[in-house]
Amino acid sequence: MFSDTVKNKLKKFDVYRKLPQDLTEPTVSGAFVSVVACSFMFLLFLSELNTYLTISTSTEMFVDINRGGEKLVINIDVIFPSYPCSVVSLDAQDIMGSHVMNVEGSMKKIRTDRSGVSLSEEDLLKSGQVDTQAARLQFENKEGCRLKGNIKVNKVPGNFHISSHAYHDKIYSIIGHDIGKLDFSHEIVHLSFGENQDLQVIQSTFHEGVLSPLDTVKKIKSENVKEAVSYEYYIKVVPTTYKTLKSEEFYVHQFTANSNEYRSEGAPAVYFRYDLSPVTVKFSQVQESFFHFIVQVCAIVGGVFTVAGLIENLLHSSIATVLKKRDEGKLG
Repeated sequence: MFSDTVKNKLKKFDVYRKLPQDLTEPTVSGAFVSVVACSFMFLLFLSELNTYLTISTSTEMFVDINRGGEKLVINIDVIFPSYPCSVVSLDAQDIMGSHVMNVEGSMKKIRTDRSGVSLSEEDLLKSGQVDTQAARLQFENKEGCRLKGNIKVNKVPGNFHISSHAYHDKIYSIIGHDIGKLDFSHEIVHLSFGENQDLQVIQSTFHEGVLSPLDTVKKIKSENVKEAVSYEYYIKVVPTTYKTLKSEEFYVHQFTANSNEYRSEGAPAVYFRYDLSPVTVKFSQVQESFFHFIVQVCAIVGGVFTVAGLIENLLHSSIATVLKKRDEGKLG
């Protein structure tokens, strides 16, 4: 392919010049150092490969830029084992003055018996008039109710509450003025802020963030308390963005919560009071680039090879010196 002249000129650029085989000799010390060096290189390579294959998450914070017209989606799944569905209402109120009874969204109320078995269900947000006789029968049978679905509210501080405020007249016609009979003991099966589909993807992909800290929380009214008891949750909502390796972004909300309960002079309720943080947290998946991985592997091979060569030279020289002194009888 090349003439001898061209080959001879190309050889001048060879920085990996070879020694003839008969000018080199293997040694036991060299073999020992080679085995140790190769083993060490292999372990470092596996460590670097693991780092390359591992997907980590970076975190950053910045001031939230409200995506125009956006609503705050709240997912709710709460069980009231001692309060019938006929007289349950869900209302929302915010600092802008908006007070909506039976708010926007999709919410089912599921009738349950005293054992928690589902009896029937209907759309809470499209409920019609209350049948007083049916409501009285549900009270007598000690039925419960489960609210499951989501609501959409303005993205400003406010609250949503579960109560019987929309049915005051019906309540008083059934139980009179003994509001202590209204038991809002409850279990929060799930509460979160954001689209449910996005939350499911996030929970299967990421391990960061506090998306539903109130799940499984129970509040039970003591049998010794004869007065009505109201419950309040104070929630701090933090807008959060999750970005995958494929640059897909999901916008949900983390939150922290504290709770309180008190004896109520009026009709009891369960309040969820939320406030929004002005700061957004962003979690982004990151992975080491392939070129960085190659550079690290080359550094491992070159570094270990060089250091092993230095150690082998030192070891070989030391052994040769000791053997020479032995032959000369200088070791005593």
